[in-house]
Amino acid sequence: MAGIRQDYITRMIEQLAAALAAILRAATGGKTEEALEQVNEASLSLFGMEYRMLITIDAGSVAELLGHPEKIQALAKLVLAEADVLRLKGDAEGVAHRLGHALGLLLETERRRGAPDAETEALLRDVRGKLAS
Repeated sequence: MAGIRQDYITRMIEQLAAALAAILRAATGGKTEEALEQVNEASLSLFGMEYRMLITIDAGSVAELLGHPEKIQALAKLVLAEADVLRLKGDAEGVAHRLGHALGLLLETERRRGAPDAETEALLRDVRGKLAS
């Protein structure tokens, strides 16, 4: 059973990496609307849920829906990618909202893991730095 779960996590991470790369390519190519659509598509593909729903409810409730720390952290990365796209569009309010949501998701990830994780800690530092600037 643990092998099946690890295979699922590995596939999810690979799908997330591909989605993040596509979002970045579109955004840096000036196709911000396409990048935002890819965020929505990635959410459906990775989590089976509409992205708008996942960012309009609080991080604790989203964490309950997703269950596993790996899934929660994957969503946080997707939210951070959207924040980068919104920054390119000049939407400061949207960026602040997404960064706050990503912070909440990362804190939930950390809480559910019960032990420090280097990647989560690095993401938390990055988000806190962006929120402070």
